[in-house]
Amino acid sequence: MNPATVLGFAQAAGKLASGDAACERAIRRGQAKLIVVAEDAGDALARRFLRLAEEYAVPCLRWGDKASLGAWIGERPRAVVVVCDSRFARMLQSAVAESES
Repeated sequence: MNPATVLGFAQAAGKLASGDAACERAIRRGQAKLIVVAEDAGDALARRFLRLAEEYAVPCLRWGDKASLGAWIGERPRAVVVVCDSRFARMLQSAVAESES
């Protein structure tokens, strides 16, 4: 399955947080199952979310770019999105792995 499709489905199902504040809130509340940080995200933001991923034991992907992440979920460019459902998280990880091979 296409990673963009998985993100769109997760957004439609209400299982996605996007934007810095919403993502950090989802992580701290224990709702995050997967963190996706855009490859062109700023260094400070990337470091912050990688640290949060480690601190809260949430898998983290560096994938896509800000414009694409936003477009795939019907929003403005997004540097970070958080998947809040374990099935969507697994589907996205598989889709990304397939697209990179």
